[in-house]
Amino acid sequence: MKAKFALIVVVAAVGLSFSAPAFAYGPNAATVGDSASSIGPGGSLTVSGSNFAPGDTVTIVLHSAPVTLGTTAVNASGAFSAVVTIPSDTAPGQHEIVASDTDGDSTSTSLLVTGTVPLAATPALPFTGADIAALSGVGAVALALGGMLILTGRRRRRVTQ
Repeated sequence: MKAKFALIVVVAAVGLSFSAPAFAYGPNAATVGDSASSIGPGGSLTVSGSNFAPGDTVTIVLHSAPVTLGTTAVNASGAFSAVVTIPSDTAPGQHEIVASDTDGDSTSTSLLVTGTVPLAATPALPFTGADIAALSGVGAVALALGGMLILTGRRRRRVTQ
């Protein structure tokens, strides 16, 4: 029994030793939003947030492969607004914009980076084989004529007998 209790304590201690970003929840939780739900690489958008600590600095990071888009100051009412540019080499797809202050408060919003994935140019394949469309047509006509000759030959035999 003591061994099971010791195992539970060890597992709990190990689990609590790992840290994760602090995301606030509740009615006074920090919030962030952006002016566009989708944008192309190299495009600019406004990121704004509220309920951060007044006078603090907020760092805005684009996640998938984390890229810092900028930092801005929080005003006296706990809000901020900043125009950021999405890097031109950002891969198309779903990304996340995370705003975090120096106190460890973080919040995020999703962003769809649009664009097309460039396809590698494929060389034209050389033509191999033969053009048999005309020959196939002649063969089909010959089969049809042969079938008609066989049917007319059978009818003549029946009539003459």
